[in-house]
Amino acid sequence: MKKYKAILVMLIVVITGLLVYDNYFKPWNDANERISRYMVEQKISQDNIKEVTKEKAKKATYYGILYKVHYKDDPNHEYHYFYSDNYHALPINKVLLQIYDLSDNNRLLKSYDELSSVKHPPIRLNKPDNK
Repeated sequence: MKKYKAILVMLIVVITGLLVYDNYFKPWNDANERISRYMVEQKISQDNIKEVTKEKAKKATYYGILYKVHYKDDPNHEYHYFYSDNYHALPINKVLLQIYDLSDNNRLLKSYDELSSVKHPPIRLNKPDNK
């Protein structure tokens, strides 16, 4: 009987550990890896990053992890990299990039002209088919 209790306790500990890892540590590791990959595709140097703020966030109906990044060479804009494992429609790394103009009352840049004028535009912006 003691053998079965030990197996049951061990099974509960393992399942709890897997749930904690899958719900807490794994999303942060995935977000860091995929957002870093997105920045590499944007050809951004780590030396150019002035400040990064990481937090849990909700965009529309998606829960995920938000990186707010300030670059040394672009002090007038704040770049929001949002990672969500539920973003299946995003073609690259499940990362959404939104850029805010700090000199214009934190206004979200939306048009092609605005987004193409920043120093670090979204990586799919200049593709003709926008897929």
